[in-house]
Amino acid sequence: MKELKLEESQQAALCVLNVIADICEKNKFTYSFVYGTLIGAIRHKGFIPWDDDIDIAMPRPDYERFCEYCKKHSEELKPFRLLNMDTCKDYPYMISRMSDDRYVLDVVNEKKFGLGVFVDIYPLDGLGNDFDVACKKMSILRKYPRLMYLSTRKYYHFGITKGWKKRLIKLFAFIYAKIMGKNYFAKKINSRVDFSCYESSKYVGCAVWGAGDKIFVFDKEKMGGLTWVDFEGGRYRSYEGYDYLLKKWFGNYMQLPPEEDRVPHHLYRTFKL
Repeated sequence: MKELKLEESQQAALCVLNVIADICEKNKFTYSFVYGTLIGAIRHKGFIPWDDDIDIAMPRPDYERFCEYCKKHSEELKPFRLLNMDTCKDYPYMISRMSDDRYVLDVVNEKKFGLGVFVDIYPLDGLGNDFDVACKKMSILRKYPRLMYLSTRKYYHFGITKGWKKRLIKLFAFIYAKIMGKNYFAKKINSRVDFSCYESSKYVGCAVWGAGDKIFVFDKEKMGGLTWVDFEGGRYRSYEGYDYLLKKWFGNYMQLPPEEDRVPHHLYRTFKL
């Protein structure tokens, strides 16, 4: 196997993105760049130079239709494959990833489940019409995806957790998560998220990911409709209110971070088969 350099990983991820974008445009599924990918599009017209992943979000109704499409057309989509808990029993997240099977990832402290170069796909769920209630709901939900993630780790590792108290808490959480298992926390999430109220909600967010802070609760009106943004020589979808979203997440998003922070944040190596 050949290990990919950062620029090669970026181009492989761009290939996956093009498959997703093509499906969405042909079937009128809504998608938008989010998080670091959106900042890259606005600030760099492409990838953040030291980043190699791509993040998009879809309203829950479009997300479900997209997943159903990929399931129905799985054979013709090869070597691309949609990974989620419905298609892969060992998959450890409640979001989906479109993966390219021509590659394989060696991820630190993660059991292999067939993940190649990928694009993250986050579903946006309805959180109701009261901002404070929406924030409280996200705060309550945030622990379950994190425990679900810990339950699938091969061993305990404190990672970027600092301070012995927090590391001790994480150790007990790891033991508890391993005892209860992934499916227990998935059921907890499913029982607490209303997957049918996106259209009737003023506020939305990815309730199944574990990001519970108020900066991850979005006003649909301020998000606006869809527009086009430039990314690596192509044009892709973003919400018109990208300034609103980026300021919520990053503050002054046009300012580069300190040089020592300009490093990839994923703990994996990428290989071409």
